[in-house]
Amino acid sequence: MKKILFIISLVFLGCKSKISSNLSLNNLFSDHMVLQQDAMVNFWGKAKEGSKISVSTSWGEKTSTFADKDGNWITPVQTPEFDNKTHEITIKSSDKSILIKDVVLGEVWLASGQSNMEMPMKGFKYARVHELIEGANQEISNASFPLIRMFTVERIIAYSPVDNVNGQWVVCSPESVSEFSAVAYFFGKKLHQELNVPVGLIHSSWGGSPAESWARTDFIEKIKGFENTSRRLEIAMDPKSDYNRWVADHSFIKRNSLIGVNEFKWVEEKNKGFVENNFNDNYWTETNTLGINKAFEKDDFNGIGWIRQKINVDKIPNKELVFDIGETNDLYTVFINGEMIGRKEYWGVASTKYKFNSEILEKGENTISIRFIDVWGKGGLDPDPNRGIYSGDKKIISLNDQWKLNMICYQTSGDFYILKTIGEKIAIPSPNRMPHQSNSPTTLYNGMIAPLSKYKLKGFIWYQGESNQGRAEQYKTLFPAVIDSWRNQWDNESLPFYYAQIAPFGGYDNRNGNSGRITSAELRESQMLTMKKSNVGMVITTDLGDLKSIHPPKKKEVGERFAFWALKKNYNFKDLVHSGPIYKSVDFKNGKALVSFDHAESGLYCPDTKIQHFEIAGIDDKYYPAESKIIGNKVMVWSGNVTEPMSVRLGWKNYFEMNLFNKEGLPASSFRTKE
Repeated sequence: MKKILFIISLVFLGCKSKISSNLSLNNLFSDHMVLQQDAMVNFWGKAKEGSKISVSTSWGEKTSTFADKDGNWITPVQTPEFDNKTHEITIKSSDKSILIKDVVLGEVWLASGQSNMEMPMKGFKYARVHELIEGANQEISNASFPLIRMFTVERIIAYSPVDNVNGQWVVCSPESVSEFSAVAYFFGKKLHQELNVPVGLIHSSWGGSPAESWARTDFIEKIKGFENTSRRLEIAMDPKSDYNRWVADHSFIKRNSLIGVNEFKWVEEKNKGFVENNFNDNYWTETNTLGINKAFEKDDFNGIGWIRQKINVDKIPNKELVFDIGETNDLYTVFINGEMIGRKEYWGVASTKYKFNSEILEKGENTISIRFIDVWGKGGLDPDPNRGIYSGDKKIISLNDQWKLNMICYQTSGDFYILKTIGEKIAIPSPNRMPHQSNSPTTLYNGMIAPLSKYKLKGFIWYQGESNQGRAEQYKTLFPAVIDSWRNQWDNESLPFYYAQIAPFGGYDNRNGNSGRITSAELRESQMLTMKKSNVGMVITTDLGDLKSIHPPKKKEVGERFAFWALKKNYNFKDLVHSGPIYKSVDFKNGKALVSFDHAESGLYCPDTKIQHFEIAGIDDKYYPAESKIIGNKVMVWSGNVTEPMSVRLGWKNYFEMNLFNKEGLPASSFRTKE
């Protein structure tokens, strides 16, 4: 039923046919909303063709317009500065009147990105995963701020720009804030406390989404790799296209996000027999852990694969047992003799140990079956000597390194395949196919950004980049295209755009083998280079990462650092230091490097005896751990292994804890002086 409602809503929101119904407003206009103060704001909606629409406000503004031939109407209204009042607005046509109550005037910001922006105050909770916001319980219980109002845009993908969104304004309370973006809330709270005015927060995010999903088509098509976006969108919308006819012929595949956790429910039915002890897997490929991992890494693989292994049991213990799956990548479900004993439904921190009743086992031959869903980076099993079945602390059954493998389906570069065995494609749609999913170029922009663009904003905050890790070079042009397309859509090329660097995380995948490249560091570098654009600002998170979770719990710090940028640049807090140190230049002399930083005017600070994570290299580009010394707002860097240094880097790792700060306590960004 939810899927049906989703499709219906998609069709409804994208519809632009003639309206014969009575007056209606865009869903952004409701009780409790915040309008940008001291600005010309728009009101818009639908009505009968030719209808006169009048808008009157309790602060004395009146205006009117007429619905066009398609039933669309829009009219501007001037707002005053915040006046410590709540207001009412009346919208009338000849046959209907709409009253909007409890309206306040203040500062309106749009928050967007992927899961680190989407993560709610109550945290993410999955089967054996519970990722929490640090200090969330106390923050939620104290979150009674009547002048902070929040609007969450309901998730939707669209192949052309839609003109409405689903959602409603809510007043900030312990009940409402628990479901709202933590980063956005902490940002808004800080603004509200410092400015003493209402704050309106519009949140529009989708976990796991890449930057290209959020860019307008005409901007993204200028970037290599996305030249055919318009054509793919046309195909996605055409019911007679080869792709849609192919999907119709394979009805067991869900159309909304072919690669995802919940969208692979069809596997439960199509591959049910894979878990049974007596299933004939003779046609599966015999391989080992290395072979499994190579299969999942092939062609930047995202998809599903199964592995099976037979084990012999001589004596069944009469007690509870534990299966330890060991180190794995991405998502999995474990079965023993057809019984599911555990699963990992998210790629954050999860237990590897699953309790089960020994009655599941049989004397003689038994089968371990594991289904992997690879949604990002590596997939499959890591070598792990602890993998096996335990009775208490004692391993009673070991698993060998020989498995039967069957890859089921995969997606790469927007193409979807069903496989019989590794490399054998048995169902291939047309060459210009485009999956119906949230990571397709432009689909989230069309559904979740474009319909907001008539609403007056102060600016944007953005937390995204994790899904583009591994494509740092492309991100150098892709991310600015997102910024430019949004500003163009709002018809304001100077709208503030503040963004967070991706935080250090031990699970980032270096997809370049032994090349020495650290792709997450390269992505942070691309984000830092975006600082060259006007009216942008970067929140540094190098001290906030988490070794085992891509969703670090310190969201308050991120939100407040966003607020520092806004307070400094948009609200005239002249004395506020709003950023941590950012690499400026380097001078090489006498076998040492002297590194200069911006945003370190008051000096640099290290809370430990030594600055960690500095490295230095000579002409051979071989980096060595370096010694360092703070000299005012600069750092001297050297190593006895490098007599003639040519380059320096800091924090050039997937995971690290930055311990270099400015005197105001904000961390330095990772950097390198030479690519």
